[in-house]
Amino acid sequence: MSATGVAWFKRGIQSYFHGLREAGRHTYRNLRILRVFSERIMTPRALPHPVRNVLFVCARNLCRSPLAEAYFRDKARKESVLISVSSAGIETLPGRPAHSLAREVAGQFGVSLESHAAKQLYQKLLDQSDLILVMEMSQRERLARLYPRERQKIFVLGRFCSTGPLDIADPHRGSREDFRICFERIKDSCDRLIEKLTQARE
Repeated sequence: MSATGVAWFKRGIQSYFHGLREAGRHTYRNLRILRVFSERIMTPRALPHPVRNVLFVCARNLCRSPLAEAYFRDKARKESVLISVSSAGIETLPGRPAHSLAREVAGQFGVSLESHAAKQLYQKLLDQSDLILVMEMSQRERLARLYPRERQKIFVLGRFCSTGPLDIADPHRGSREDFRICFERIKDSCDRLIEKLTQARE
């Protein structure tokens, strides 16, 4: 085969595999959209009962799960709901303070993160928890693989939010507005969750 033919053949092979990659990405996006849509419209699993200990989990325990823990604890106290609340990160450095913008936004809503120190997720925390709430579907799947015994206790927090996708986006590298939006979704989700837990106790 001539040099021109070899070059043409290589370009053809490269184009073929590039097309396969693009088709794969397109299929993956469509399947993810379909899965999120089906998760949103399908009847949710019943919450565990009773729920005395709630654990919020995110990636680093610096933004989303601390906001959820602090708001949920404050809301439960105001609603006279006796429940233990904690949070942890899947991959974090223990002892780190909450993100500065998370502290700022929390303060604007009357919630304090000043004493927060990041905590690493470990088996005992999961064992002690009746309800485990993650921020993303991928986190739910990851925890279900790592801790299969806890599968039935793991829920996506955004499942309780009235609008938007199930995932609550990580604002870690975002703006103040990203943190505000994140907190609003967490607040809405926690308000509805506490309502459901209260109804289950009646």
